[in-house]
Formats: sequence, structure tokens, C-alpha cells
Amino acid sequence: MHRLFQPFSRAVAGFALAGAALLAQPMSAVQAQVPVDGSVGARTASALADRGEFFLGLFNGGERDGFMRLGWIKTEDGVILYDRSMMPSAEVYETLAFNLTPSLEFDRVHLQFHRGMSYMVLNLEFTDGRATGSRFIDAVEETETQPVDFNVPDGTLPRPVAFLMPLVMGEAEGTAESFHWYGPLGNAFADVTVTAYPGGEISTPAGDFDTIRYEIRGGSPDNDVYVTRGDNRRVVRIDVVGQDMQFLAVPMPASGS
Repeated sequence: MHRLFQPFSRAVAGFALAGAALLAQPMSAVQAQVPVDGSVGARTASALADRGEFFLGLFNGGERDGFMRLGWIKTEDGVILYDRSMMPSAEVYETLAFNLTPSLEFDRVHLQFHRGMSYMVLNLEFTDGRATGSRFIDAVEETETQPVDFNVPDGTLPRPVAFLMPLVMGEAEGTAESFHWYGPLGNAFADVTVTAYPGGEISTPAGDFDTIRYEIRGGSPDNDVYVTRGDNRRVVRIDVVGQDMQFLAVPMPASGS
């Protein structure tokens, strides 16, 4: 990674793609053909609504400091997974789009990451277990284009899938799912496990909720995801373990904002 962008991943370690959020809102869309192959990705995709979007407020030290908007759309070819996130105190804005297979494995990635006066654009394509593409960095006084080429193990899923899984996993304490993830911002792989525990009563700007807590362990940082019980689950809180940072359910903004 370019030296001017090395602080990026540290500044947003608990922020970029740290979680799904409030109000999964199913809408009509073309149903993807999800293979029944037993994989974590296939089972998660088949259980998700055809389309949904989450919105969560970011709080640093108890003060509001941005948001995350994470959504997915099932298509005839697979699933589009997208993220729009902002943290004004760090002058950070991220826009990320994954084109995925019906089992939520990688097809293409497009990432734009802005911080202050600099920005990075990453484009990747995934074929036969390899990712290829380019990373472009504009740091005002200098620019750089870097070729990208690396191996991707079979079954690797995008990091955000871990934050969709609590919407569809079992509620019983100890229920767990494990998989291998890849996060393009930090160019990092990890083996992660998502495990269910009682969450208790949670207070947020959007109200109080009785929850299940899903621990995500193995990545950096770890996260605790609090989800409402029963049908039509909502993610109402995400803690960034080891940091004074939370994502909390807030009222949804007006459409298009």
C-alpha cells in the first residue's frame, strides 16, 4: 500500500464495513438462482430478502460522527453488495460495490476511498482463484498506479457478509458459522466465526430493543452485533471491540439522502 495511504486502514479499522445496520426493508427484485450447495455463502444468500438496505449511525466517544449505509440486491447473475460510509472527524468517505456470485463469492470489486485531500480507487476482477486489477492513488503532489494480482482461496467471501449473517442465523445460544473473508480496503484475509449469545435490552436513538448478540471473532477489529429477535430482524447496535466506537440504530434518512 502507498505510504500516504497506510494510515487509512488504521483510521477506519473500526469503521469501514464494520457492520450492517437498521431496518432491512425487502423490496421487489429479480430473484437470483441460489445454489443449494451447503456453503455459508449460499445459505446466507438464500435466506436474505431479494433486496434490502441498512442505515446505522456512527458514534465516537458517544458523539455522532457519520454513518454507514449497506445494502444488497439479488439479480439474475448473483448479488450486488454495496456500502456508503462517512466519518467526518477523520475526513473519510468510502464507496464500495461488490458484484458477487449467487453464493456470495467474488466476481468484481470497485472501491473509492477518500481521506482529506487524497483518494484511492481500486478495481478488481476475480477469475479461477485469482484477483487481478489496479489500485490508483492520488495524493495531490503525487499519483501512483499499482498493478494488483493475488490468489484467492476457494469459498472466500467479502467482509460485509459477516454483518449480514446475524439477520438470518439461528437465535439459539452457541449457534455459529465460520468462513474465510477478504477486506479490500486493508487488503486483508481472515478466518472468522460468528456466534450467537443473549444480547439483552439495548437502547438506541431509534428506541429500545430486546436483542441477540452475535460475536464476530478472528478479523481486525472484532465486532459484537446486536439484532432484534423474531421475524424481520433489525441490527440495532454494533460495538467495535477495544475501541470507544459504536454503530447505533437511528431513524432512517429521507429517501435519496
